[in-house]
Amino acid sequence: MKTFLKSSLVMVSMLFWVLTWSSSSLADLAQKPSAEKIWSQDKRFVDNGDGTITDTKTNLMWMKQESYQQTGHWLTWFESFDFIKKTNENGFANYFDWQMPTLKDLETLHEPHKTNSKQVGREMIIHIDPIFEKEGSGAWWALEANGHFNAFGIEFNNGNRFSAPKKSKARKAVRPMRVVKP
Repeated sequence: MKTFLKSSLVMVSMLFWVLTWSSSSLADLAQKPSAEKIWSQDKRFVDNGDGTITDTKTNLMWMKQESYQQTGHWLTWFESFDFIKKTNENGFANYFDWQMPTLKDLETLHEPHKTNSKQVGREMIIHIDPIFEKEGSGAWWALEANGHFNAFGIEFNNGNRFSAPKKSKARKAVRPMRVVKP
């Protein structure tokens, strides 16, 4: 009987602790305001307040910062895939389905009438919406390879495609994206 009473007392104590902890956690969550969303001037892009930007025109979600802005390093095409893999492993913004953008995806971001900033260390003007982080790379790798040794990307000063050696780091970065389910 004593063993039963001791077991019951331990169980009741544990239950009380769990319920107390849960209710205080739920109260804390209820008091925390959700991140306020900020819209681009033309209402196309929304800053989700978690390091991501959603394009309401294409239903693509982009990282607000590209790889150079996050790491301070330029990337080869191969390293871009590694960066995306690590982004998924870490569950950036609680998503695990980040992808390498295609040329078509990247082309949707170039807007010649908008100015974000200049490329870090250069005079190249980056023509994407100013809702994205400033002063990064002006050339981003795309998914598509161009033969065995080269790969494509987009230059955001003029919107043109480039083809460069896959091992080139020269002022290149990647901006991971994911498809948003409408």
